[in-house]
Amino acid sequence: MVMGKKSTISHKMVKVDASRPPMKQLFGTHENRLDGKGRVSVPAAFRNAWKGDADKSDAEMTLILRPSLIAGCIEGWPLPNYAKYEAELAAMAETDPDRQGFATKIYSDAVELELDGQGRIMLPDHLVAEAQLGETACFLGRGTHFHIWAPEAAKAFLEATRALAPRLTFGAPVPQAAPKDAL
Repeated sequence: MVMGKKSTISHKMVKVDASRPPMKQLFGTHENRLDGKGRVSVPAAFRNAWKGDADKSDAEMTLILRPSLIAGCIEGWPLPNYAKYEAELAAMAETDPDRQGFATKIYSDAVELELDGQGRIMLPDHLVAEAQLGETACFLGRGTHFHIWAPEAAKAFLEATRALAPRLTFGAPVPQAAPKDAL
C-alpha cells in the first residue's frame, strides 16, 4: 500500500458569492496511479473545470479531502463548494450530539490541500487507509465534488448505485425484457 504523509487542516472560511455563477460540474470516471510518495494526479477534466472559470480565486484550486459518509470512500471538494457544510453546521445547536459527529467529519478528519504544479495532491495516510488504496485511485465525478475509491470498490459502488437509479424515459416506451422461455 502506498502511503502519504499525515496532514492537518487549517481551514479558511470562504464567503460564497451568490451572484457568481457556480463552478463547472465534475464529470466522469478516471483512474490515476499513486506514485511512491503517495501523490496522485487529480484528473485533467476536474482541473479544467476549475481553470475554466476566468474569475477563479486561489481558493478554487484548493481541495478539502475527507472520509466520506460512504464507507471506503474519500470525498474531494473544491474549497468554495465545501462552504455548504459550514452553513449546515452553523445551523445546528451547539448542544446537539449530531453536531459533534458532523464537525468531526467535516473538520477534524478533513485535510486542506493545494494542487502542485503537475496537478497532483499528496494523499494523507489516514485517507489512503480509509479507501484501502493501493497503486491506483479511481476518481468519480459527483457534480460539485468527487469521490476517490480503490478501483474494485469504485466498480462495485457504480454497479450498486446504477441499480438504484430510476429509469427515466421522458415519455419513450420502456423496452420489455424477453420472456425466459423465448430465449
